[in-house]
Amino acid sequence: MEDFDMTLDYAQQATWQPVGGNVQSPIDIQTTTTTASQLAAISWRGLYQAQTIMDDGTTLKAAGKGAAYLNDRDFDFEQVHFHIPAEHLIDGVAAPIEWHLVHRSATGQLAVVAVFGRIGKPNQAFQGLLDQFTPKASHDLTEPVDLTKLLPDTGTVYHYLGSLTTPPLTESVEWYVCGDSVMLGEAQLQAYQALFQPNARAVQPLNDRPVIAERF
Repeated sequence: MEDFDMTLDYAQQATWQPVGGNVQSPIDIQTTTTTASQLAAISWRGLYQAQTIMDDGTTLKAAGKGAAYLNDRDFDFEQVHFHIPAEHLIDGVAAPIEWHLVHRSATGQLAVVAVFGRIGKPNQAFQGLLDQFTPKASHDLTEPVDLTKLLPDTGTVYHYLGSLTTPPLTESVEWYVCGDSVMLGEAQLQAYQALFQPNARAVQPLNDRPVIAERF
């Protein structure tokens, strides 16, 4: 796990220097201009479980184990972290929170599944992370957290090629942005907002990249 670090300043994100710069993330997904596909983009494989947790200064980050089949390839889950408000927009609208499930293939390819949260009933997985979170610290979880409740399993998935949304802003990252959101409680969102400042990168130009509308 990383050491606690407060160096990432979202108020000064215009000074962040991307590597490359033409295929950056996040983007505003315009649903009427996406290309439809009948491919199944995501298949979750087995248990997703958080085993360690940390405060990296801008977000809660939890690492653990899990696996997914993304566009006919195997990926291993590495970590989940959160952005408030959401970084990706759908038709110009931002959700109050977005979490990124970071995966890596055996060849080193990065793939991020982005999930939006909406206010509704409390989320057991989110609460499990909040309950064991310690500000300005990094530690193993006393009780591993089942992350299943953070994973959607229906709806449209918007697939495009982009970048990391924090420095070094590395490109060639595969993105899978889930159109169907996952519920969490209003009090849970407020508890998270009390811990962290807004950490959403500004929307980046699409630059004629295709956005493919796939499904689970």
